[in-house]
Amino acid sequence: MTDLPKKQHIVITGATSGIGYQLVKDYLLEGHQVYAVGRDDEALSQLESLGATPIDLDLMDREKVINAFADISHIDLAICGAGMCEYLDMPNFDSETFMKVMSVNMGTLSHAIEGVLPKLIAAKGRLVGLGSASAYVPFARAEAYGSSKAAIHYLMKTLQISLAPHDVAVSLVVPGFVDTPMTKQNDFPMPFIQTTEQASRAIRDGIEEGQDVIEFPKKLTLPLKALGTLPDLVWQQVGQKLSK
Repeated sequence: MTDLPKKQHIVITGATSGIGYQLVKDYLLEGHQVYAVGRDDEALSQLESLGATPIDLDLMDREKVINAFADISHIDLAICGAGMCEYLDMPNFDSETFMKVMSVNMGTLSHAIEGVLPKLIAAKGRLVGLGSASAYVPFARAEAYGSSKAAIHYLMKTLQISLAPHDVAVSLVVPGFVDTPMTKQNDFPMPFIQTTEQASRAIRDGIEEGQDVIEFPKKLTLPLKALGTLPDLVWQQVGQKLSK
C-alpha cells in the first residue's frame, strides 16, 4: 500500500462529541482536510469555525449516508466513532434498549463503511472503527453495549482480511475509559481513565504507525485481555464479585 499524502482528506463520524470532537480539532491543527459528521448543530458550527467541513447527518439513514459521502471527492482516512451506550438492569431484560444499542452502534458503523469504502479503495486509504475494551470480558449491565462492541471487533478484524486485496488498511481502536459525555453516566469506578486529548493522541499515533489494533491504556487493556482468557467458571465468579 502506498503512503498516504501529507495532507489527508479525513472523514470522522461521531465528530460532535468526545473522542471524535477532539480528533477533528487535532487533525485540523495538523493541516488536514476534515469532514466532521454529527448531529449537534452547535458543535458542528464550532468545528466549522476551526476549518472543518461540517456534515449534519443521521447515520441511521442509509440512503442519506451513501449520498452524503458520494459528494466527497476524495477520502484517505475514515474514522467511524459514532455510537451510544445504555445499561441493562437485571432481572428485567429490556429488549428494546438492547436492540436500540445494537442497532445504533452497528447501524451507524455499517452505513458509514458502505458510504466511504469506494473512496477508500480509490485512495488506497485506511478505515478505522471504534471498539471498546468492554468487548474483552463480560460485564454485568453492559450486555447491550459490550455485545455491540464485540460485534464491531469481529467486523473490523474480518475487514482487515477481506479488504487487504483492495489495498485498504483497517484499524480497530480499543479504548479503555475516556472522559466523555457518554462516560459521565457511569456510576462505577473507571480505572486509568483517559482524557480525550490522550485518546486522540493514541489513536492518531496508532494510525500513523499503521497499527491493526490500537489499544490504550495498556495498563487496563492488557489485564482485561488476560482475564478474558480465563475459564468461563473463573470469570463468572470474578464478574459476580465485581457486579456486587
